[in-house]
Amino acid sequence: MQQWTRRTRPLLESIMRRYERCAMRRYVKRVDAFLLPPPDDGVRRTIRKLRLQTRSGSGRWSECIQRWVTAAIGRWGAEDLELDVEEHRVDYDFRVLDECQSMRLKRLVLINCKPIGIFDCLMLRWLTKLELCKASYYGGASRILSNCVSLVDFSIRHCRSSQPILQFSVPDSGFKKLLVDNCEFVEIYLDSLPWLETFACRGVQPTEVYYGEVPRLRHVSLDYFKTKVEPSAVSNTTYRLSKFVMSMPSIESLVLQFKGPEVWIEPIALPSPLLHLKKLFIANVPMNWDIFWIVLLLDAAPALEPCHVHIDNGSVKMASWLEVQAQQHLYHRLKDLTIVGFSAVGWQIGFVKHVMKASPRLRRVHLIDGHVVEDDDEQVIGGLEVVPHQWEWHEFERSEVLDDLRDGIYSPQLEIILD
Repeated sequence: MQQWTRRTRPLLESIMRRYERCAMRRYVKRVDAFLLPPPDDGVRRTIRKLRLQTRSGSGRWSECIQRWVTAAIGRWGAEDLELDVEEHRVDYDFRVLDECQSMRLKRLVLINCKPIGIFDCLMLRWLTKLELCKASYYGGASRILSNCVSLVDFSIRHCRSSQPILQFSVPDSGFKKLLVDNCEFVEIYLDSLPWLETFACRGVQPTEVYYGEVPRLRHVSLDYFKTKVEPSAVSNTTYRLSKFVMSMPSIESLVLQFKGPEVWIEPIALPSPLLHLKKLFIANVPMNWDIFWIVLLLDAAPALEPCHVHIDNGSVKMASWLEVQAQQHLYHRLKDLTIVGFSAVGWQIGFVKHVMKASPRLRRVHLIDGHVVEDDDEQVIGGLEVVPHQWEWHEFERSEVLDDLRDGIYSPQLEIILD
């Protein structure tokens, strides 16, 4: 069998390559016939969105993509273009589009495509949304944003840049949304972004963010998953909560997702309060984590009104709850508390009762047996959506849980909903 395999494998591989080349030639002819008809054939069409996906950007593919993108944007007026190259990176020179007429491109997504001439291409001045993925980003974020003067939404995803620091300093830029997703930056500086309103950062390792002149920034979402450090001889690194939430300006809405197999958030009080924070959503808290750091975050937010905490029931170990005796803070403005993933275990009831006792204006406590998913709405960066389960509480269990929660608490205006 081994001898037969050695003899037949080269033959089969050559046959497969021949069929692949034949299939690709047919594919190229069909796309050419659609995008590159002669100008005098009477064809009149409008392309609003075009998505090109290929497994290789080398050789003839690069030339084909160059022709297709130019025709789609410059000739047919594409408004939405996605270029996805899975293997070898492809280069595209956007400066060739400056000679085209009737440009309508508003959204551009480049995956593993190096945008040549993006710093001074006139066409990109009308972009409203730009997304650079993988090898599409080679630094120079400030120069890109300075050229895209109409940009509203800017995203960098899966960047493996050798530069450890990502810095934004664009005082003339008017973009409002920024997403940094699974990039290998150690530090991010938001130095001068006068119109930025929403910022989201996701990654497998925590990234420290420094906030400079961002007077309009109101919504921040931080989603970090810290893996276990190997080898075991190296101790796991822990971080103070102030590393991520301090130095924030007038932040009104904060979404936190701190995950990992082991606790890496130190339960240490914040040195200064978050005076402007009004909405807090803490998602995917592992059940084996100590949730005392959440209490410290509540203590540092005197203007907080609604608070949502999602507990990830996928963990097997159970967290513990100790009665908080030191520094009993009052949450004077808290009106709404929502716990997602509530299963009525002792530490969950203890946490809810602590918040109820410390919130004189609390009007509604909503306890949901459900989970949290990412919001599909592209307009919401870092948005989360609560999906309730269909499981129904038995009337005896419901009565018992409600009695435990109300024990020792007199607040006739408080409504407790158990779903």
